[in-house]
Amino acid sequence: MSELLEEFEMRLTGRYGEFVPPSALWKELGFATPASFRKALSQQRVEVEVFDIAGRRGSFARALDVARWQAAVYASRRRHGMVASS
Repeated sequence: MSELLEEFEMRLTGRYGEFVPPSALWKELGFATPASFRKALSQQRVEVEVFDIAGRRGSFARALDVARWQAAVYASRRRHGMVASS
């Protein structure tokens, strides 16, 4: 999974830098809307460490943490519509 993690981390850090900003965090974590992300945050259902930065609005996360989560989700995905070949 390390190659996959590297791929996700490079994409995120290339796009956002070390911290994923609030405007993108909800999308990167697979939420349908910012409101659904905020609700999950209030219910402590967000699976990465999220934090505030003084003087900035919204919640941030480390790109590496988001990449780890994305790689884990991708690695454990169920494949739909694929037939195993013999």
